[in-house]
Amino acid sequence: MIKIFIKRFLSYIDSTFNTSFYNQGSKLLEIWYSSNLLNAIRRNINPAILRLKYGLGMKDKGALKLHLGCGKRYIDDYINIDWRKSETTDLVCDIRKLPYLDNSVELIETYHVIEHLPRHDFPKVLKEWYMILIPRGKLIIECPDFDEAVKEYLEGNEKRIDNIFGLQKYPGDTHLFGYNFKRLKNLLEKAGFRDIRNKEPQDYHTKSEPCLRVECVKGVKS
Repeated sequence: MIKIFIKRFLSYIDSTFNTSFYNQGSKLLEIWYSSNLLNAIRRNINPAILRLKYGLGMKDKGALKLHLGCGKRYIDDYINIDWRKSETTDLVCDIRKLPYLDNSVELIETYHVIEHLPRHDFPKVLKEWYMILIPRGKLIIECPDFDEAVKEYLEGNEKRIDNIFGLQKYPGDTHLFGYNFKRLKNLLEKAGFRDIRNKEPQDYHTKSEPCLRVECVKGVKS
């Protein structure tokens, strides 16, 4: 409501006094979100603040739910985390090095993110996510189905080249590796996850490309 009011107010001022406050404000807001320098600063400061909080003995109330690589999609009751600032981002952070305490997170969800991570980083990332999950905590991953994308490309669907390599519209918008269920399951098992299941994808990407959805839980030592 506040954003709508500000937009209407600035638009009214501009039309009444022939000014350009709204356009100038929009440009400043765009810089605020997209600046590589500002986002690099945020990626260092935001996690440091959380670690300081934990260092002072200030713990979160209850287990957390994390939405990693949120982009412009906001999920209620989750901490929405991304590499860059947007209107939906609660925390700007490198998802490979999350600042949360071990055994403090109830649920991690990530949609079409892991294909953007270097293939040799991903096994380490899974171990990091495993550590911060509570026992039997849940991990949900959706990503492109590499095998199906290649199959459809070879059958003549030229659009699948975008799904294989990424659109590459901005730094980081490149697919660095491809996954099928077998390959992803093997990596999850090595990280300690159990009850690994191949589920029906639910993300909006399913409308434009073949996708995978894998659900699993943090294993509990007997």
